[in-house]
Amino acid sequence: MLANENEVKVNLTNELAKERNRAAYDRTLMAWIRTAISLIAFGFAIAKSYEYVQMEEMETTGRFIDQIHAPLWFGMSFIVLGMVCILGGVIQHVKLVKQIQSGQFTYGEPRPLAKIISLILLIIGIFALITIFQRWIMPIYGGAA
Repeated sequence: MLANENEVKVNLTNELAKERNRAAYDRTLMAWIRTAISLIAFGFAIAKSYEYVQMEEMETTGRFIDQIHAPLWFGMSFIVLGMVCILGGVIQHVKLVKQIQSGQFTYGEPRPLAKIISLILLIIGIFALITIFQRWIMPIYGGAA
């Protein structure tokens, strides 16, 4: 009987460890979802704010503020980035949960999803900075605003 009880304890320990890992991956997925919702909401806010300012300018002066609609593009890029976060988080979650359930789980370095999202966000920020700098410096030197 003692051997059987030890086996049950080992199985229970393993199953509880699997459950803790699965719960940790669920929390990670929820963090990705929160991040994605924030990015999508921020992008939507940028795009809608630009739309309101653009409509007001059209009513007042009869011309567009911006011919290339840079704020709209930045807003849309945040929305797309949020969608990429959700997609990447779900793919990562499904893959890891399948590994846990299969009983063949071996730790491997996960894909650097956070680093990829950070780099894309950095690129969006650089383009935003260039656009703002261009709009600020061009009128000073006589370029088109």
